[in-house]
Amino acid sequence: MTTHKFALATLLISGLAFSTVSQAQEQAEISGILGGGFSFGGETLVDNIRFYDGSSDEVKTGEGFWLDFGFRADFEDWALKSTIGYKSGGVTASNGDATFSRVPLTVIASLNNNGHLFGAGLTYELNPELELDLPGLYGSADFENALGLVLEYENNYDVWAWGVRYTHIDYDYDAAGQTFDGNNIGVFLNWYF
Repeated sequence: MTTHKFALATLLISGLAFSTVSQAQEQAEISGILGGGFSFGGETLVDNIRFYDGSSDEVKTGEGFWLDFGFRADFEDWALKSTIGYKSGGVTASNGDATFSRVPLTVIASLNNNGHLFGAGLTYELNPELELDLPGLYGSADFENALGLVLEYENNYDVWAWGVRYTHIDYDYDAAGQTFDGNNIGVFLNWYF
């Protein structure tokens, strides 16, 4: 529970920082963000999902796509970014679906070296849930909210940016007393407006 309080405090502080920044816009340039990406990695939650053609697949904690939006405050040599989004990964087939979804709140502080941003921050992922709708396997499992570390490189081109992100995170499933490794590497594209 202490981890959750720390994450909420961090997110509140970032909100206060953006409030302070918006009051002093002569010191920072504020931009909106609309972005998304795809990540790979994590521990297997469900494996050996069979398809009609005989092939199989699995659901991993770190893989999937995400869409997010938020704000970035650009100062002379650094930037502060805060986003909220939706991340989901899994398997979709004609005979059923298996997905792992969550709502990440992410705050990243970056050093800006001529459009190359090197950053670190926190992500707090709300409502992680595994949903299964497969032949012989149906239901859902709710995981605990999770706090993770984010390391990121972003290459900014005017209003467009691409980047690479590493997320170090674990997901706790208290009903079974298990913890799943969700560490992943992702690539993303952002549009700043």
